[in-house]
Amino acid sequence: MSAGESLLELSMNDAAELFSDAIKDFIPQNEKKPKVVYRSAGDTYVLVEYGDMALDLNFTFRVYDLDQALKDLDLKGLNETAPGVRSLLVNYNNLELPLHDLLDHLKEIEDTLPPLGKAEVPSRIIHLPIAYRERWTKEAIDKYMNSVRAEAPYLPDNLEFVARCNGLKKAQDVITYHTSTKYMVLALGDVYLGAPCAVALDPRRRLVVPKYNPARMWTPAGAVGMGGSYVCIYAMESPGGYQLIGRTLPIWNTYQTSPSFEEAPWFFRPFDRIQFKEVTETEIEKMRKDMLSGDYKPEIEEGVFDLEKHNSFCDSVREEVEKFKEKQREAVSRWTEDY
Repeated sequence: MSAGESLLELSMNDAAELFSDAIKDFIPQNEKKPKVVYRSAGDTYVLVEYGDMALDLNFTFRVYDLDQALKDLDLKGLNETAPGVRSLLVNYNNLELPLHDLLDHLKEIEDTLPPLGKAEVPSRIIHLPIAYRERWTKEAIDKYMNSVRAEAPYLPDNLEFVARCNGLKKAQDVITYHTSTKYMVLALGDVYLGAPCAVALDPRRRLVVPKYNPARMWTPAGAVGMGGSYVCIYAMESPGGYQLIGRTLPIWNTYQTSPSFEEAPWFFRPFDRIQFKEVTETEIEKMRKDMLSGDYKPEIEEGVFDLEKHNSFCDSVREEVEKFKEKQREAVSRWTEDY
């Protein structure tokens, strides 16, 4: 079905979207499949987007299935793919693989993919130590206050701000929430060098918070931050905008000099599940050194993640989740008025 042929079946918002020159094709949503938009991203890229702009693990797994199916075709002229949370960026050689041919392949694949919400993927559980409110992230906040912005709702304590924005009574409650659920890695490279973009799997523990405004000029390597619904780990010293809550292990090793980085310079894989465990500042400092020397290796469990079971769990706690989201909305509007 072409964009023109499907126009009458679309909502007003969807139809308006088609008038953008960047939209090259479109598949409307039906009972079994999500909406798909194919966007031109320059002369040699196509961006495939699923559904509306919302956090939905079902779209992430759909991207995974599409990516695997596209690679299995082994198309001449297909250079590289970059999966995201709800999109797949496809790099192609338009002399070997014309755009209309690539779009035909992409649309044909949609008919072969499993139903939305049903998927199983390899998924490790990684037990990751973290020191909260340690001296390195405090140093980053102090530098920010001295050189960028002296006053803001999230200053001088990011952890307290996260608590207030989620209707929690104190910073310790953030730590309790953070260690009581696993975080799934949805994408890599969020803030440089294989940094994970991860989300809490228990929606009752999914904290939401605005980022810095403006961003920091410096963040320590290994810092753990929250922004929006996501948790990120900084792979290197860098600028950044996530609210800083603590520090964990190294997640990048350029020359792969320790056993934890035998597979790649980056530590995580997509769909890894991170289970954070609180340790002291002294312990995390030693663990960081020992991991790079090869004397310490995080505990890792091999496993499989069943999306259908996860969806069933989310359905079973839907009422609790809605109550928590309402509390979050009230709290964030109260604490970000002067943002």
